Order: sequence, then structure tokens, then C-alpha cells
Amino acid sequence: MSRAIREPPFVPDELDLMILEYMSGDANIQFKQLAESLKVDQRTIAKRVNKMKESGVLKNKIEINWSRIGLGIAAYVGAETGLGEKDLAKLHEFIRKEPRIIGAYSTIGSQEYFIKVLETDLQSLREEVLMPLEPITSKLTSSIISSQVKQQDDVSLLRFLRQRWFSSKKSKTKHN
Repeated sequence: MSRAIREPPFVPDELDLMILEYMSGDANIQFKQLAESLKVDQRTIAKRVNKMKESGVLKNKIEINWSRIGLGIAAYVGAETGLGEKDLAKLHEFIRKEPRIIGAYSTIGSQEYFIKVLETDLQSLREEVLMPLEPITSKLTSSIISSQVKQQDDVSLLRFLRQRWFSSKKSKTKHN
């Protein structure tokens, strides 16, 4: 039995990706400047940006450097459940209510859950976050981030997608 591949609700074209690329590089870029750079009408930019916001593709969001305000310990915690539905519900509840957990994902792989936690110090991380998690998981592992190897780079990913999706179409069009 084959499963139908679901198409995303918003399918960007090359202009959409270029708008996102510019905005990822400079979140404060004005529509007028963007329109000039992309050689399109400013109203086109406004319409495209609004459509991407409405569809949930583009969100206005700030990025906080948590370590600069005292949350210098970042950890990824892997968790396995296997203790039953009651403990699974407790785990989900703990994850939802704990403000130091800034991201949590159910996964397919060696860990059932990956949880990102921020804290001021190792002792607080251990005593206030990891110890309460232990009884509601069957296995808990943690890795403290010591340094960042790569920062999220939306611009490079958008360029890659634009090249992948639209460069081949242009070369096919040229050859026909």
C-alpha cells in the first residue's frame, strides 16, 4: 500500500525564495530596497510577503542570545519512555510546563525524544530538570553543548533550494 505524498500548503516559486533569502540576510530590509534589488514592483513584494505570512512560511521572530543574559548551559537530552501511557502523559506534561525546555521533539531513531534545555549552571540543570525527568523515562541521556560548530544558516539553505529547484528548470528550458 503506497502512501500519497502530501504537497506542502505553500509552494514557493523562485521569487518567493529570493525574497526569503534577502530577508533572512537582513530582517530589517525595506520592501522598497528589496523590490529594487529583485527588479520587481514594491507591491509585488508586499503581496508575496503577506501571502507567506498568512500561510505560516514567514514569521516575525527575534533571535535571543541566551548565553548573553546568563543562560550559558545548553543541553540536548535524549529520552526513551517504555514505561507506559501514564508516564508518557507525565513526560509530555513536564515538557510543556518546564520553561527551560525550549524545544522538544518526538523522533524516529535511537531516542524517542530529543529535548533542548537552557539553564544557568550544571547543578541547576541536573537538580531541577534532569532529576525530575528520570522517574518518568526509561532511559535519559544528556549532552552539554561545549561549542557551536555551525549556526543556523537560512540564507545558504534558501540559495541551495533555489539552485536545486530552479537551475535545472532553466537549463532544461534552454536545451529545448
